[in-house]
Amino acid sequence: MPFPAAWYSDSVKLASIVLTWLGVAVTTATGCGGMTNGRELTEPVVTVVPDEFVVRDVRKDAARKLACQVPAVEAEIDGWAGAEGNVIAFGCGYRVTYYLRCMTSHQCTIKPFD
Repeated sequence: MPFPAAWYSDSVKLASIVLTWLGVAVTTATGCGGMTNGRELTEPVVTVVPDEFVVRDVRKDAARKLACQVPAVEAEIDGWAGAEGNVIAFGCGYRVTYYLRCMTSHQCTIKPFD
């Protein structure tokens, strides 16, 4: 379906995109490029990683479980995918693993794993 040139300003170039979904070809148009030279469209990868405030809360909770003071406890992110994963806290000769699921970088649910 052609688009009238009057709909767009001169700075926007239209590119035709053909998407195949379940064997049905759908033709759409997008401004400023889109799929060109045979490249495929992919979903964006969004990763939400806990910020320093969440890691601080993990360290505080781990200090109670490890019978340690908070400055002696360190934490590192391990096995993270998307917006959830593991954080390992260690100190005073012990370690504890937490499972975190984050909505934003500083809104995470923290659950002890072991």
